[in-house]
Amino acid sequence: MRLLQKLLRKPSISPGIVAVSFVANGFTIAITRYAEHERPRLLHAEFVPSSEVQLVPQLETLVKNHHLEEYDCHILLAPEHYRAISIEAPAVNSEEIKPAVGWRIADLLDYPLDQATIDYYYLPKSNRPNTPQMLEAVACTKDLVSTLSERCRQAGLHVKVIDIQETALRNLATLLPENQQGIALLHLEKDNGRVIIQKNGALYLSRKIGSGYQQLANANLHNGLEPDFIEQDSLALEIQRSFDYVENFFDIPPITSLAVVLTPTDTQKIINFLTMSHGITARAMDLSAIVDSDILLSDATQNLCAPVIGASLRRALEPGQ
Repeated sequence: MRLLQKLLRKPSISPGIVAVSFVANGFTIAITRYAEHERPRLLHAEFVPSSEVQLVPQLETLVKNHHLEEYDCHILLAPEHYRAISIEAPAVNSEEIKPAVGWRIADLLDYPLDQATIDYYYLPKSNRPNTPQMLEAVACTKDLVSTLSERCRQAGLHVKVIDIQETALRNLATLLPENQQGIALLHLEKDNGRVIIQKNGALYLSRKIGSGYQQLANANLHNGLEPDFIEQDSLALEIQRSFDYVENFFDIPPITSLAVVLTPTDTQKIINFLTMSHGITARAMDLSAIVDSDILLSDATQNLCAPVIGASLRRALEPGQ
């Protein structure tokens, strides 16, 4: 369930995972240590502001300071780095799936198919009769994978996996008490966001949100006279549509709980609006309460680093990774 490039296999199990995501104006990083008979432990997470020329030197410094030479490196693609497209699963043999997926989505890409890296993951099978099996196709350019991998190699990291936002956030959602019954997770960045719905580790839906926490905070200052809740109402509508789609398409009991990744400010205001104005059962997800950690995680750090923290926890869900 991932966009995955196993670029380097090592004979022994590494002591942990370092997840890196190259974002605007820098990179985010999370380091998780794995030890036998112990829960994964988050050792470090931060956003590192950086220029293009300083990315590798700054990452290399972190590799040396935290002794990451033997860690597996998981590169987490930023949302703008790839496309995810839901399609019917091609009716072909397993070894022919990936080429068939590529041809199916070729016209939707902004670059030639021979320049694309294609992967996919299956969505759960619907309980509704005669409903086709769906999968999520994921595509990015080969040049991007090569560039990001080379940065990490130059910094002294061993690249093992290329991961995506959907599975990283899924990893966090599985830590919540509602995992078995199913839960939605909302991650709002400054100017956009994403909601996923998962149940027991299976991803049912991922939907991009057009507004971020900044627009939501500024929306009720629109005219200075009466509150303007257009952005908040739009967010609530997208969330409710997501709940309804999953229930109707997959024919499963309603998933109605929403966990919200902390925003730098006003998280509770967003939750209160969703709950009181739209009846959505929402609560804050404080990573400090669900992830064993050696560090303090501020609201701002959690907001910036939630996806890489989730990516660094992948081995807890998929032991072979």
